[in-house]
Amino acid sequence: MSNSLIDSLRPENLLRTGYKDCVLCEVLRPGEEERCRNCSGRLDQRDRLLWEIGRERIRKSAGVLSLVYPGLGHLYSGRIASGIFWAALLPLSLGLVLNVGSGITFGHGFLLVEAGVIWWMAYVDARRGPREAVAPCESACPAHIRVPDYIALVRDGRLLEALALVHDKLPFAAFCGRACPHPCEQKCVRNEFGEPIAIMAIKRYAADFGYAAGIAPSIVDTGGGHGHRVAIVGAGASGLSAADTLARLGVLVTVFDPYGEPGGMMRYGAAEFRFPADALLMDVTRILARGVRFRGGITFGKDVTFSSLAAEGFDAVLIAVGAHEALRLPAAGGEDQGFHDALSFLVRVREHRFPRLRGRVVVIGGGNVAIDAARCALRMGASEVTIACVESREAMPAFAWEIEAAVSEGVKFLPGTAVNRFLLEDGRVTAFEALKVERVDLDPDGRVVPRTVPGTEFEVPADTVVMAIGSRVDLSFLPAGVSRKPTDAGRHVFRLQFSPREPRIAGYMCGDCVGGPGTVVEASTSGREAALNIFADLAVEEVGRARYRDNYRRRPESHLPDRPGWRIRRKAERLSPEAARGTFDEVEMRFTDRCAREEAERCARCNLSL
Repeated sequence: MSNSLIDSLRPENLLRTGYKDCVLCEVLRPGEEERCRNCSGRLDQRDRLLWEIGRERIRKSAGVLSLVYPGLGHLYSGRIASGIFWAALLPLSLGLVLNVGSGITFGHGFLLVEAGVIWWMAYVDARRGPREAVAPCESACPAHIRVPDYIALVRDGRLLEALALVHDKLPFAAFCGRACPHPCEQKCVRNEFGEPIAIMAIKRYAADFGYAAGIAPSIVDTGGGHGHRVAIVGAGASGLSAADTLARLGVLVTVFDPYGEPGGMMRYGAAEFRFPADALLMDVTRILARGVRFRGGITFGKDVTFSSLAAEGFDAVLIAVGAHEALRLPAAGGEDQGFHDALSFLVRVREHRFPRLRGRVVVIGGGNVAIDAARCALRMGASEVTIACVESREAMPAFAWEIEAAVSEGVKFLPGTAVNRFLLEDGRVTAFEALKVERVDLDPDGRVVPRTVPGTEFEVPADTVVMAIGSRVDLSFLPAGVSRKPTDAGRHVFRLQFSPREPRIAGYMCGDCVGGPGTVVEASTSGREAALNIFADLAVEEVGRARYRDNYRRRPESHLPDRPGWRIRRKAERLSPEAARGTFDEVEMRFTDRCAREEAERCARCNLSL
């Protein structure tokens, strides 16, 4: 094996240049002399992204060919055995249908319907493509991170490689190691045998130690992608994820944002005690180190437009502005009257421009933003903090663990409560009149409509009211006549269709500004998918020339019987509720080395046996 190949497999280089598919190969790296069967070389991050784009194009073409005749798509995509199976199955069914020598019967009609079903099933299977064994946690993750594989790397002490593997799909390892809804843990098979693996905490452990190594990523310099320029409007999760992916492909990326610093709601909307600024800096700095330019204080539609970006030489524009316009109750006043919207409130807290709070604070809303606002108010010295929401305690959209943390710190809850009217005295709010909620319905537009119980009015004292009832998308900057065409509706990626008078520049949209408010991992996945679509459109010839095989094979592991100790979930240390109320320091600590190793050992490696 050449020295350059050995060099590329060093952990620090994996983190610098991107994860190589063959690192967990069946062939051991020390002293390796021969390549794997059908090996097309070790794929770096850019090669793998090109392969991923090509695989998607092959998958779509295979579906179309299978509509022409079952099995053609499978043969085109290299699935020879499946192609022969589907191609032979249809003539067999049609042959039985045509055997009408004894007369047409009901059975012939049934066989004809069966032939149509076969045709449809062949199309669906061709579009789906080959599927490798996937663990439930990986399927549940919106980014489809190889969860068992990076946990195995942490177990073996290979933290740089674990972080590189997470970065293969998600650039926000520090954030999602702290503030992710972790649906992966809800699907972990360990739920049936004790408690789920602490996947989020293990990711944070790998991220903190991996970033601490201070290894800067390499900047891709390729003839194919070099020269393409893409402008991204919005420096939140979807915009930065798209920038990271395009930079890995060698595209020159510039990100525009109205805020002075990148990060979007990760920077300005997440409370410091959940996600410290230093952790955000680790994620964002690494993205910018790939050669991504950031231009803050720029408002799209005012400072720059599609026309001006086209004039600057950009080949495409991606709109990833999120959903940052806060909703307010109709009767709510201004800040001088004691009213705040939660997003502006959290931005000011994050920037240490603390709003003045008086006495009793009531937060209206039942989501995670409401929980963050309430816990911030406690730390700012509010004498009493109450969360009032229309949902029942069980139906609140906030995460259960966030609610528990708020309760432990002293936040009170008024579930099933709707605001009827605000009561003011001397120009400031003093209370609001509330009604009990019988049930919560949704109108045709998806908005919450509480059904209140007449005659249940009661007053809730409030010296300050923080509204956390949601946010919406503001796309008023888009030119009139712009329409959207879905490119990947499931991941909220759309192509913009301009009128003939508009500038000749490719436009795209992704993230929360398409699908509404969501999680960081969902927005990041949308941004990554948008970036792959943009590059596929800009570099058609290069993507068409890319011919890689997906040779990823996991190293087999011996079967181990379950141990009683593996049924107990390890937990990181936390500040006591009393101590947490008096500081904005991070509440939950990082795993210790021993704790991380023992928790990683609990993983059943479902992807090896499915």
